[in-house]
Amino acid sequence: MRRLIWVGLAAVLLLAIAPAVMGVFRGLLRSTSEAAPSSLTCSVKPSCSGSEVAVFHMSSTSNAHAETVDGSTYDNVVCCIGPAGLGTDCSGVHDTVLFLSATDNAHVASHSGYPEEVCLSAAEEKVDCTYGGTCGFKQACLATISGSTNAHVADCDGADDYATKVCCYVGAALAVGGVAEAPDVAAAGGSSSPPYAALAGAAAGVVALAAGGWYARRQRRAG
Repeated sequence: MRRLIWVGLAAVLLLAIAPAVMGVFRGLLRSTSEAAPSSLTCSVKPSCSGSEVAVFHMSSTSNAHAETVDGSTYDNVVCCIGPAGLGTDCSGVHDTVLFLSATDNAHVASHSGYPEEVCLSAAEEKVDCTYGGTCGFKQACLATISGSTNAHVADCDGADDYATKVCCYVGAALAVGGVAEAPDVAAAGGSSSPPYAALAGAAAGVVALAAGGWYARRQRRAG
């Protein structure tokens, strides 16, 4: 009889603390999801769609000169889509994509030295552009360049590209090693919601076993 009383008390305690435990789990999953970086996608095409941002123009998709986004001489446009507030302002939260020697028919440089600056900007997100042989975690390739200065440009389609890629990231600030995202339970064949009921059941079993074991030990000592 006493054992049943202890099990009942354990179950009541579990029901009392279950909402708080579930709230903690929800908070952890929500914060992880909110920290997940937004993706930036870029490509070179004849024109950008309404949801895309035009960054700069190229005279061709390979061995090309460049033109600022305000020009109309070249028919190949670097178009990007990403988080809300994505733009090409060289102020506020932004980073330089390339420097151009002129507003059109321009050579490009990856570092300061040319007067025309091409930028990516965001309302509140982090913006970071780098140059190298490969693009890193969640970076988009905007173009490839023949050198660090006095350079020509090409697209990133793998045909007649240059060795140096112009890679940009726009999104939440990344932790060291990247941001861990919540596991996709649905992809594994289960529900997309966290298994709160299973967790609660397992916790109830643990509490009941612990209470039963404590009661049994007490009875042996009393005997």
